[in-house]
Amino acid sequence: MPSNMHRRRARPDPVSCQSCRSKKLKCNRVQPCSNCSARSIGCNYIVPPPRQTEAATPPHSIPELVGRIERLESIVLHQAQVETGSERVSGSLYTTPPEFTFATSDVVSNVHQVWDKESQSLENIGTREDSLLPCLSSGLTLRISSTSELLHGQLPIKIPTPESDTYRTNNNETVVIFPEYRIAVQLFESYESRVNHMCRILHIPTVRSLIKTFYLRLSQRESVPLGQAALLLSLFALSAFFYQPSEDSEVATTEQDAVSLSKALSKGALDVLDHARRNTSGTLEDIQAYILMSFVTFHLDGFSARGRILSTVAASLARDLRLHRLDAVDEQAEREPNIRVLIDREIKRRVFWHIATSDWLYATISGPQEGMYFIHPNHIKVNLPRDCLDDDDIMGEDIESSIDTRPNGMTFFLERVRLAHLCREMADIIPLETSKLVEMPYERIIALDKKLEDFVLSLPFFLSLDDESRIRSKRLETMYPHIPVMRCAITHAAHSRRCKLHQKFLLRQSLDPRYAYSRKACLESARAVIRAYEDIPGHESPTYATARMGMAIHYMHLAVVVMVMDLCFNRDQADEAEIKADVRAVLKKFQDSRGVSLLPDRFLRSLCDILRKHGVYLGVPQISTADGDSEMVYETRTGEMSSLDDQAQSTLYGEDTQIPGTVTDSSFDEFWQFVVEGEPNLDSTPWDNMFSALDSRPL
Repeated sequence: MPSNMHRRRARPDPVSCQSCRSKKLKCNRVQPCSNCSARSIGCNYIVPPPRQTEAATPPHSIPELVGRIERLESIVLHQAQVETGSERVSGSLYTTPPEFTFATSDVVSNVHQVWDKESQSLENIGTREDSLLPCLSSGLTLRISSTSELLHGQLPIKIPTPESDTYRTNNNETVVIFPEYRIAVQLFESYESRVNHMCRILHIPTVRSLIKTFYLRLSQRESVPLGQAALLLSLFALSAFFYQPSEDSEVATTEQDAVSLSKALSKGALDVLDHARRNTSGTLEDIQAYILMSFVTFHLDGFSARGRILSTVAASLARDLRLHRLDAVDEQAEREPNIRVLIDREIKRRVFWHIATSDWLYATISGPQEGMYFIHPNHIKVNLPRDCLDDDDIMGEDIESSIDTRPNGMTFFLERVRLAHLCREMADIIPLETSKLVEMPYERIIALDKKLEDFVLSLPFFLSLDDESRIRSKRLETMYPHIPVMRCAITHAAHSRRCKLHQKFLLRQSLDPRYAYSRKACLESARAVIRAYEDIPGHESPTYATARMGMAIHYMHLAVVVMVMDLCFNRDQADEAEIKADVRAVLKKFQDSRGVSLLPDRFLRSLCDILRKHGVYLGVPQISTADGDSEMVYETRTGEMSSLDDQAQSTLYGEDTQIPGTVTDSSFDEFWQFVVEGEPNLDSTPWDNMFSALDSRPL
């Protein structure tokens, strides 16, 4: 018995708490233990355990730690090698100091980029969200109606009830009408075949799918994005303007109906854009719609302020969407892009470069914007778009470009970008003040002229104006009927800028023989512009085709301005008769187009005003009749010219055709006599002012 008692006393004290012992639970032997903590009861020990709060972490073996370090190290080194393009280096526990330092700095740089993005996202709060003041805009109602309703502005007398139509109209809402789906499809097909090559800012397969989705939602009275609505309306408006009518067409049976439909759709597009501008922060579709509407406006109005404002709004929205930083390193998505992302990025490149090139081209054309552009090349981080077709599945991927230049719209697009860089250089070099211009070394003008000449000579043969190239491109025009239009557009733009470069020196060639080159260059380029315009493939009514292409006729106006001013200031030149014949031909085109558009009439009157003001009469050319006798044009074309006012007839038919009540201004003759006999250091300001009165006349 004593021995048994001795053994019990020798037994060690229990190490589990009393609660775990009574409940036969496994105790973790800390105070409080996990079981007591879970039950929120007191934890008591007979012998308190050592003071600790958590179980000790079991030690890891050395091989396990080494393996973990090697795995982490290999991940970091592999990421650094992928980003720098270096050769793969297998990770190991003992890396060389340079490799370890490079990887660490690269990781730190990535961390800093993440921090910068987070900081920017916080700073930009409130700069891209939709407007908080939607009450400043009236409501908008979108409807689908027939072409006749679009042309005549008819609306249903009965207004749908809220139960039957979610797009209920009231006095405070603007009604925007869309053409029926089958008309929309025809307009889109016309855009694809007639317009897309001149304005490559859309992905045709995507827009084709968008039309189906949009009309399906609109017919089911579901809400539609405003940007998509504006884009489709502007596309339809531009397509209607260039639509080829026919007697059995559902779109337009006459040229006048096509233009009227374009105006009606343009109004709807501008209404939607105005509503979106007041309520949203803008999307890519909004930018595309503004670009297309600027095209419509330029063709309807000429190079007017309205069209320039639409282009400026497109540039502003593009900046807000950061399209100018599209290909910057910090703007790239971290995930691998799919085909949809590649296409979207490529279209954004097209949109941005169209905006940038337009901005630079406008800086070297007469108007209030002359000499100024908004987009600086140092602020651009955007790759040029690829010369590929919209149906190419590989659009945007890194593939080698085709060796042979193809006569498609992207080739024209890239040539336009190349010309725009030259125009930006001209705007940076040429001062606006005439006094500074004449003080600038004339060799710099010659150097710029050489660059423009090199550009024209380096154009692909199907865009060149020389006879050999035009004959060579004839075989391609059967497959690509839009070649003459692209040729006309690019040569118009290039030669008009060459005229602009030399035009002030044209007025001074009689005082300084060096400037005779400027007169020669001006007249060559002016004739090239007129010749290119005659190359446009005809409609059944060539006169109508001439009148309704507002930008083309504006370039023709600038070309004839050079010839008119040469007649006014450079008297008794050997080629005076030839120049007068060219001017007569252009004025005749303007006269024949007066009933189609107000723009040619405006140009015609301004030119006749200047010619008559300076006492320059074009005379009456003689034509041969079938008998071999010569008759005066005045006698054979009296009916054609009867629409001209008396002042214009006086200008065209000669000095002897005086109209009662009119007085010939002799101020030019007096001024010219003073120029010839006066001092050689004549102030040239009156010359430039008279030139500007015609060249920069507001449109």
